Amino acid sequence: MTCITGLTAQNTQGVRSIFPVTDQTFVQQALDAVFEDVGVDAVKTGMLSLKETVMTVSERLSHYKVKSLVVDPVMISTSGANLINDDAILSYINVLMPLATVITPNIGEAEQILRHLGHETKISSLEDMEQAAITLQKKINCKAVLVKGGHLGLNASLIASDSPEFIIDVLYDGAEIHRFKASYLSSTSTHGTGCTLSAAIASNLASHPEITIQKAVGDAISYVQHAIYSAFPLGSGHGPVNHIYNIQQRQFTPGKFVDYLINHPKVKPLWWNYTNHPFTQQIGNNTLSMDSFIYFLRQDYVYLKHYARCHGLAAYKADDMKTIQEAAVIINQISHEQKMHIEYCKKFGISADQLENEPEGLATYAYSRYILDIGSREDWLSLQVALSPCLLGYGEAAANILKNPATVHGHDKNRYWKWVEDYSGEDFNMAALAGRKILEEHTVKLSHEQIEKLVDIFATATQMECEFWTQALKHQTDV
Repeated sequence: MTCITGLTAQNTQGVRSIFPVTDQTFVQQALDAVFEDVGVDAVKTGMLSLKETVMTVSERLSHYKVKSLVVDPVMISTSGANLINDDAILSYINVLMPLATVITPNIGEAEQILRHLGHETKISSLEDMEQAAITLQKKINCKAVLVKGGHLGLNASLIASDSPEFIIDVLYDGAEIHRFKASYLSSTSTHGTGCTLSAAIASNLASHPEITIQKAVGDAISYVQHAIYSAFPLGSGHGPVNHIYNIQQRQFTPGKFVDYLINHPKVKPLWWNYTNHPFTQQIGNNTLSMDSFIYFLRQDYVYLKHYARCHGLAAYKADDMKTIQEAAVIINQISHEQKMHIEYCKKFGISADQLENEPEGLATYAYSRYILDIGSREDWLSLQVALSPCLLGYGEAAANILKNPATVHGHDKNRYWKWVEDYSGEDFNMAALAGRKILEEHTVKLSHEQIEKLVDIFATATQMECEFWTQALKHQTDV
């Protein structure tokens, strides 16, 4: 929430004009509107160009007993322009700054404040900065003073230098001096660094009520350093810092990870080939070779064993009892499915012994070992993603069969119709939805790099699902 006390005409080259809000009744009403509605945990002040404005703001902050106040004495811009007159500076010193949790002058502003306090001081060394911070805190009687060292580059010996390697910001909290050392960044993207720093300090104080001033300042300095480092140069003067360097654009809306996966350029053609595979199309129109289907059933039994092993590995990878128990439930369900699979295979003349002794096909071997390898070397979520094409794809393939005009419907006309019914049925769809929910819940906070790694895993597993069906389709002779 903001209260605007003045406007500026400026660009990256400097401030051309300042238009202060002179109506103090309006300034007071703006402050009251903020304090009386949303509430305020911390306040940061910026450019208060009039003595009257400083007095109004000080009175309102005292009235509302603000707990955390960061005063950025915006007196001199980054480009060197004077922004306020002497009367306003004295009001800052005598009325507003004593209320502050921390004030954040740059070197020029610190010199100017000290001058108004009767100390003609030139700050040209680290020791001068430290003494200035101590003097300002003692004279003003605020809680802490941060003298920003951005205009005083230091060499490796921490001596002022024209070829600087470091800058140091100095904080005095009334008891100790704290130095914040950072690498010197040669950048023109420094417009608004002071405002950004003070706002970041205030945000830290508001977000963490128990935080120390030292911690709030240190974290804010780190934020500003990264904002300068990652800034994109704009204009011909001092361009802005990159305030959103640590905010990344989501690749997908929360709850739409699976949609993102299957529509990703690396996955989309593979997914279409998988869910519209000639193997399933021939199941749908009842033209699939019986030899191919029987071979598929045998290999599917082998895969089920590895599928159970994968979920055992998932239990091992889990670090909470709920997830471990869920993996155990899935393994139990796979055991039940395996028994049903044996009974189904009997209808095609395949015995339990034949299934148990079935040689593992190359595609089955490659697919199952890939998933197990992912489970061994990656984390729990990566394993879930590697397993998901099987869970998500069979239902979609069955749905595509039902939508295909060439599909032969019914048990009396299609000898493979039970397969279509099983994977288009409510039980399997519910299982697929549960699996999808798991993926959605665990991918919301992942980084761009982590998401893209999961995309690669999913793409490979999808390709291997295709190969699994292609293996069966090519098998024209009963073995």
